[in-house]
Amino acid sequence: MAKRRMADGVRDTLERRRAAIYALLQNWSGYLEAYAKSHASWTDRTGHARQGLHAGVEVRGSSMVLYLSHGVEYGEWLEIACKPKRLRKALWNKPGPYAIVEPTMQAHERRIRKTIEELWRK
Repeated sequence: MAKRRMADGVRDTLERRRAAIYALLQNWSGYLEAYAKSHASWTDRTGHARQGLHAGVEVRGSSMVLYLSHGVEYGEWLEIACKPKRLRKALWNKPGPYAIVEPTMQAHERRIRKTIEELWRK
């Protein structure tokens, strides 16, 4: 009986920590979305690209994925656009001057990891 109560206690603790990490990542998603929208370097014409930037958390089995992405079809071109056009093919996998998704995630990755580690230790 004592083993069962101990296992239940461990399970409850793990579930509470998972819920806390999910809430933490949700908080980070709001921050990342706001940061990306305010730091996007392109000039708005319609505002759709900036408005379409969105972040969130997906639960995939036992994993959680924090994401930031474009909500417009041409978002990928903002990420890889470069001048002159002849270089676009050569730089396909490198961020362009209007990239915001990858630079935002890179700028905050260390802090995100640190906050998760701190939460897990508590």
